[in-house]
Amino acid sequence: MPDPDVFYSRFNRVIAAIFAAVAALSALSLFLLPPASSRALVVPALFVVLFVWEILWRPDLRVSDTAVTIRNPLRTIVVPWAALVHVDTKFALTLYTPGKKFAVFCAPAPGRSLTSAGRRKTTDPVPYVSGAPRPGDLPGSESGEAAQLVRSRWDALQKSGRVDGGLAAQTPVTVVWAWGRAGVLAAVAAASIVALLLA
Repeated sequence: MPDPDVFYSRFNRVIAAIFAAVAALSALSLFLLPPASSRALVVPALFVVLFVWEILWRPDLRVSDTAVTIRNPLRTIVVPWAALVHVDTKFALTLYTPGKKFAVFCAPAPGRSLTSAGRRKTTDPVPYVSGAPRPGDLPGSESGEAAQLVRSRWDALQKSGRVDGGLAAQTPVTVVWAWGRAGVLAAVAAASIVALLLA
């Protein structure tokens, strides 16, 4: 298996690319066209690009032999396999450790319409899920695909004896907040408000 195996939302990235392209074209036209005061509106366009990059483009899930790394907006969570106790997909792919749970932003469960369509398309059982599968486990859904990556790697590591059981309570999970990026977004947002008032 690739190490790390990376999952991201293709839908989110398409939306991010569209928003960024529109914002970039708007910024270019505002910068080139008179009056000069309109050039201040380039700042809100820059904020849109930064915002969609952080919220829609950057988030992903990285599954390696050592840990599952969740890159959510403004924070990164590293869950060692020894700390993992349960994987669920009720509202989004969610990793459970003793006393904590971590949702994966880029892997939401499907909506009602997508769930109905997915159930019509397949009658195959969902692997690695005991009991009745949740809608979020359906093949082709973002939560289902991401959950399959996590569950299959977890299963392989357990069978090979590379994950020690019974150590979840004493295995730390690392959570890192991106204060630098948050500060940049806040600063550009404030500058955008000023630019809108001046324009």
